[in-house]
Amino acid sequence: MSEYLSRADRTQTRSFLDVELDHETGLANKLELLIMTGMKNEQGKTAKGDAAFGDGTEHVVFRYSYDLQHQKVDQFEIPRAAQKMLR
Repeated sequence: MSEYLSRADRTQTRSFLDVELDHETGLANKLELLIMTGMKNEQGKTAKGDAAFGDGTEHVVFRYSYDLQHQKVDQFEIPRAAQKMLR
């Protein structure tokens, strides 16, 4: 998944989200999020589109990776007062 965003300061931002699924259970095993933000040049402008993230163009990259583990948990009892609030 890829998405371009234009922030209030008129810089370009692109994000990618990859989800790795377990084919047997259908549950996510891994999430990876990559966020790239273009930097303004000396003239105060950011390159447009792909040029904002190319080699030789200054940009900031944030990379997040989550390994997910799934396990069954014991059923818990919802307190009576909380049950009333959930109705």
